[in-house]
Amino acid sequence: MKLYDEVAKSKVTNHMITPKHLTPPRKRMTDKIGLHKAYDANGKLYAHDNTLYIAGTSTWQDVWDDLKIPFHLTSKSDRYQNAHKYLEDHRNITSLVGHSLGGSVALELQDNMDNRKFKTNTYGAPVFNLNYTHATNRYRNIGDPVSMFDFGAREGIHIGLNTHSYDNLADRSVASGK
Repeated sequence: MKLYDEVAKSKVTNHMITPKHLTPPRKRMTDKIGLHKAYDANGKLYAHDNTLYIAGTSTWQDVWDDLKIPFHLTSKSDRYQNAHKYLEDHRNITSLVGHSLGGSVALELQDNMDNRKFKTNTYGAPVFNLNYTHATNRYRNIGDPVSMFDFGAREGIHIGLNTHSYDNLADRSVASGK
């Protein structure tokens, strides 16, 4: 019995006192996977580690909120309000990733909460930018009608009917800067 107690005690001790440098690092989630999870979530927001993923238009309310973007009223949209509340409650979030409406929300949050210094990646966001200097954090597909006026976005080519997709662009992770 004494040997069993010592073995059990050493296993518990070894398990509970694992040095941090021996703990395997968590694999970074790609923006593509995070956005898919955001689209599947009820509130169209998904958080992983220090990144908040924000889905694009998926309800009739979102369609109505899309009309607010050209009038600089993105902060009045439901998605913005929900994301803003989430960020107030979760100070660990340092990166934002958004697609379409979610991209506009991410950029608006970055502007309005500038004390947080968010890193962002956006995909197919309805941005009006006639500057041809490439932004390091905005991506779009050639032929995408939603992001057609974002001349500063890095462009990709999507094979298929939905040029507004992010699947061919989002194999990077905003948190890792890749």
